[in-house]
Amino acid sequence: MGDQWDQNPNNNTGGPSQDDIDRQLKEIRRMVAQGANEAQVRLKRVIDKAGDYWQQVQTPPSAPRPVSSVEEQRLRQLVNEWSNENWRVARELGTYMDIISTGVSEIWQASLETRWETRSLEIISEPYTGRSVSRPRPLLPVWDYELAEVTGLKAPATRTRLEGMDEVVSCTSCNSTGHVLCSGCNGRGWIVCPECKGRTKKRCTTCRGRGYISDWTPGEKKSFFKKQADSVTSSVGNKFSDLFDNIRQQGVPIPNPVDTDPASKGPTVPCPDCINGEVNCSCGNGKRVCTTCQGAKMSLCSNCSGTGKVVRHREVVRRFDLRSQTRFIGDSVIPAQQLEKAQGDLIYSAEINENLQLDAVPDMVPFDVWRTTVEMVESERKVVDKPGLDPQAFPRPTLQVVELIRIPYTTVRYRFVDQEYVLYIYDIEGNEKFYSDRFPARWDRVERLVKAITTDLRMPGQIQENNQPSDPMAHSYSGGYRVPIEVPPYSVQEEDDEETEPRPPSTY
Repeated sequence: MGDQWDQNPNNNTGGPSQDDIDRQLKEIRRMVAQGANEAQVRLKRVIDKAGDYWQQVQTPPSAPRPVSSVEEQRLRQLVNEWSNENWRVARELGTYMDIISTGVSEIWQASLETRWETRSLEIISEPYTGRSVSRPRPLLPVWDYELAEVTGLKAPATRTRLEGMDEVVSCTSCNSTGHVLCSGCNGRGWIVCPECKGRTKKRCTTCRGRGYISDWTPGEKKSFFKKQADSVTSSVGNKFSDLFDNIRQQGVPIPNPVDTDPASKGPTVPCPDCINGEVNCSCGNGKRVCTTCQGAKMSLCSNCSGTGKVVRHREVVRRFDLRSQTRFIGDSVIPAQQLEKAQGDLIYSAEINENLQLDAVPDMVPFDVWRTTVEMVESERKVVDKPGLDPQAFPRPTLQVVELIRIPYTTVRYRFVDQEYVLYIYDIEGNEKFYSDRFPARWDRVERLVKAITTDLRMPGQIQENNQPSDPMAHSYSGGYRVPIEVPPYSVQEEDDEETEPRPPSTY
């Protein structure tokens, strides 16, 4: 704006005149008022339309549908429970939907748990106690021994001692002598004195190896509290000094932070308890008698307890591992991870210790389900032999538990607002669950309303001022406050079937 005044040749002073300033202020007021009126018109239009559309959303799309049977009434109640618990599904869906068809079917869940057992043979030695040992029996393969039965699928590891497999042998640790060199002194009968480290002298505790102490000549008389404070300070300082001295003796070069040298605090006198800070050690020769063998240089052998013989026996170690597998039998679009949460009806459950017969079908179990179960059991029991490895070391199935569970489900095909959907209701009565990959959304219309409002707010308004021509090039403003505006109303239309975006499946 300042450039315009500089470029005006009629302006001799180089600044704006009062008429120009008034004209510019009037133009600014006009633009502000026009923008405020346009914003008010947009907001009023949006609020009015939002109120009307919200009323339409709250209004049911149609009248409640009549019920023709008790089963239909039950299905509609279940669908209403699902729609009320799931905020994404249209409210009271079971009341207003048109049921096209229903179908009842079932899915079978076959669960197999197998306990695998691994056996190994270990040799254990124990001291000989003089008990007579029978003649050893022949050693059989580890899986040929009949051991005690283990109950339960999750069993801990067990050890079983084989009877008649004991044998007495010479102890190799002591060469049948029953004695070995003492481990405490390595057969010497003595150890280095731990107090003087073999030097026959140790540090004086009175002067701490300095050779002098503070002069005890009486000086100035101290009060009782002063004496107690000096005593406590000296005691604490001595303890810290001893601690750091012990650390330095271990080879750590650490300085003493507490100054306890008597020479720094006054006159000193020679220590009366030592010579040059050292006193004679009680050991006399720098050695001590070994406390383990009491100087005998030998000790009893820990393997044979001094008998020179050991009893060697064998133990069968059994370790168990649990493996589980589940298979769903039947045609259904319900995902397996959802079916695993179902409770279902337990039809058959048994522990299997022998081969199942294909023709011995249990009651209430279909033949195809039983055939699949027999195949699962036989394939799990099959042990694959690996060349070059001992088959006795392979795990074997020793216990199997089979459970057959029937999961009923109902397929409901329905129509809602001119669109068709499919809903699956599965599990037993009282524990029903729902699955649907497509369903009428509760907030679908509100979402479209928000999109329409956003578009309307972004669209420039068409404002015509009162007593002014409709020429779009006219920008003068006469000072009016509000003017009626004629704007074509907008409407939010329902999307067609092919324009409906797919939604994620809902499972409850």
